[in-house]
Amino acid sequence: MSKSRTFASVTVEVVHRIKQEAREKHGVLFDPPEGTTGTATGRTPFGDLIVYFVHDSAQAALMMTLVKKPMVLPSALLWKAFDAELERTRGLV
Repeated sequence: MSKSRTFASVTVEVVHRIKQEAREKHGVLFDPPEGTTGTATGRTPFGDLIVYFVHDSAQAALMMTLVKKPMVLPSALLWKAFDAELERTRGLV
């Protein structure tokens, strides 16, 4: 599975909502803390996960790259989880 993926139909509002929930519910750290481009660092039971992300507001696209992930977590599983979270968040905005 690819190390990078682009998600379509992602508005700025969706990006902000996802970041807010990731911080509050999962302790994810964003660098920089604000904005729509940067890195997200979080912990899993198996180790650290670092994702680089860029939101293109003109295209309503969110491009994500797995920078670091635990070896035991398949990329496909992570992409499926990210996709499910985007779908859930789209329904809230």
